[in-house]
Amino acid sequence: MRRFPRISGRVAGAVVPSARPPLRGLLFLPLLLRSLRALILFWTIFASYAFLWPLALVIGRERGARLMERAHRKNARRLARGFSRLRGVFIKMGQVLSVTGTFLPPAFGEALEDLQDKVPPRPFDEIEERLREAFGDNALDRFATFEREPIAAASLAQVHRATSRSGLAIAVKVLYPRIERLIAADLRVLRSVLPVIRLLVPIGRMERILDQLEAMLARETDYAHERQNMERLRAIFADRPNVVIPTVVGELTNAGVLSMSFETGVKITDFDGQRELGVDPESVGKLLVECYFEMLLRHRVFHADPHPGNFLVRSGPSLVILDFGAVEEVTPALAEGMKLVVMGALTRSDEQILRGLEHMGFVAEGGDRELLKGVGGEYLKVLASTKIDDFSRLDREALEKLSGFRQVRGRLRQIMKSVEYPDGYFYVERTLVLLFGLAGLLSPRQGLPGLLLPYASRMLATGFMPPAPPREPPAASQ
Repeated sequence: MRRFPRISGRVAGAVVPSARPPLRGLLFLPLLLRSLRALILFWTIFASYAFLWPLALVIGRERGARLMERAHRKNARRLARGFSRLRGVFIKMGQVLSVTGTFLPPAFGEALEDLQDKVPPRPFDEIEERLREAFGDNALDRFATFEREPIAAASLAQVHRATSRSGLAIAVKVLYPRIERLIAADLRVLRSVLPVIRLLVPIGRMERILDQLEAMLARETDYAHERQNMERLRAIFADRPNVVIPTVVGELTNAGVLSMSFETGVKITDFDGQRELGVDPESVGKLLVECYFEMLLRHRVFHADPHPGNFLVRSGPSLVILDFGAVEEVTPALAEGMKLVVMGALTRSDEQILRGLEHMGFVAEGGDRELLKGVGGEYLKVLASTKIDDFSRLDREALEKLSGFRQVRGRLRQIMKSVEYPDGYFYVERTLVLLFGLAGLLSPRQGLPGLLLPYASRMLATGFMPPAPPREPPAASQ
């Protein structure tokens, strides 16, 4: 797996074929200023808490709690604005924290949610620069047409519609120029503030979150890897005509440029458009869950970015899956642990849930097992009494019940010391949170819990099926 180095500006195994000069001169100065702006952002937030915490302790518990809540909201907005200005890796980090930052105050998740959709496109001359790196000076001559305005923009790349010389409509995903170097520099900044973050958020092995973010970024900027992911999922769903995976166009794919067949459909959140096709959105939700169980149960692999922008719907319904930079494998420990947690939830067994969490690697060595078990038991009782009529419109009270926030209030730091972040869970947590939100929109009455129930019951009866033998992926189209 390609990694971004932590001690220099070079990027190991860079995806572009041409050698790049070392970071110096005009290229080094913007990176230095960018890193300084990021450090000022983080240290401003740290300094505000360093000032307020002693004050909150002396003014009384209730007044102190109100003071800290205001500070959380202010710093959350400050962090979201700063990440938005810095763009690149910091937008990606904000997106990740908005769905996986359960260890942060809720205000941060709410403020960072806006980064999911607010990624401005880059100027076309930057895109053309990457095209020339991949195909030479006359790169655009390889295409019959190439639209200058992107159809989608993200933190690391953007997508343009084009036509091949043979007349095929294609989508061209182009990695931003020099993004590899920005990633290396931004990761150094994040690692430099990690010791302070450990003091504020005492979860064991916190560095694993950054390690897994770095690994994810390495995969998402490696288009050879993404191409392999596409062919792997194509093989998994080869017998399902209602699941569509785009076809790679080999002669227009190289280095930081990935060309694929342009797939049509209505957005997965366009419910009026789906009904015009004669499709019930709830049936789309069921198909989506079926796809994830097919990936998880039979193949121990999953599409780790179920963002609404990555799915289209056709009549049938058929589901078009897009964006394969984040396709991850489930480790045996996580798979078995998730099975125990689901079985414990179904049977209302806090002991079994705790065993599942231990199997996954959540319980820190020397952690207070009885404390975690007690919190788990309280959570199960609250969950059993919670009735939700519309998963698409969850209020703050319902979200607190589902998240277990009330069960850890006042004991958060004590609980954190008994918990550590297990290998591989970064992708699973991100996927489950995004899938929860998307399933709630598609099936407001059932939500993800209701859609999962038939499969969870089957899993309770039969257990995880062994992984299917690997199939040779079909050759990419030329």
